[in-house]
Amino acid sequence: MLIVDQSVLDDIGRGFSVPAQPKLLLELLKIMAEPDPDINAISDAISKDIAVSAAILKTINSPLYGLGRTVTDIKMSVNYIGIFGVVMLVTGSLLKKSFDPKSCSIELEPFWQLTSDIANIAMLLGQRYKPQIANDKFFSLGLFHACGVPVMAMKYKDYQQFLDQSLTTPEFALTDLEETHYQVNHSTIGYYVASSWRLPRDVCQIILQHHDRDFLTTLNGTEDQDLFAVLKLSEQLTSIKYTDCDNSDWPFVKEQVQSLLGIDDETLASLYEEFCYTEQGAQ
Repeated sequence: MLIVDQSVLDDIGRGFSVPAQPKLLLELLKIMAEPDPDINAISDAISKDIAVSAAILKTINSPLYGLGRTVTDIKMSVNYIGIFGVVMLVTGSLLKKSFDPKSCSIELEPFWQLTSDIANIAMLLGQRYKPQIANDKFFSLGLFHACGVPVMAMKYKDYQQFLDQSLTTPEFALTDLEETHYQVNHSTIGYYVASSWRLPRDVCQIILQHHDRDFLTTLNGTEDQDLFAVLKLSEQLTSIKYTDCDNSDWPFVKEQVQSLLGIDDETLASLYEEFCYTEQGAQ
């Protein structure tokens, strides 16, 4: 297991504009830590933030959830998709609000669209292939795995150019290229953000190592490897959807991911059809 030196984390805290855990999320986590969480208290806390409430209702009423009726308030949302489902959506909305587009050297809207797609696909794949793992972990991992990217982009004005250049050398992991260029990488920063936002420890650990192309070299049947495998497949499906090209890490982990998830090449092709091409063909 990769461990980050505390001095590195201290340097990140001092040198980067890292979003602090929002008060709303802290309040929700306190309520959820109670033996019998109060749905009314959760609904009331969320409803106080009009922007977050609107974002949640928009998402829940989208085709992704397919509820068949319009959800009009937060309490109804909790009743329909559960406490953890709503808190996941709140967390995502708060994360996106934490970054100022004017201070960022990348376009944040397409970035959040990409990570939201990865989170949603990871949640669906998790339900399908690893149902024994709490589904909110897959969503949180998908949403937060690259949260260090906008933090880097707020500090380094050349970060978009760097990302563009990194596409020409897919044989090197993005984090290795970042270390060479900036002496820090977005996975370590993402680990710092996720830890400070009190995400589950195993989710934080995978965020730290999500570009580790040797993570699955020795399969050991752990939940960590299952989380990693679902994330990498979700990244691959999203990469094919948007660019029709493999994710740069995919050739290095493909065989092990398919083995862990019990997916043969024919099944993988059907997943491409399901998640990548059907929607595009309908547009």
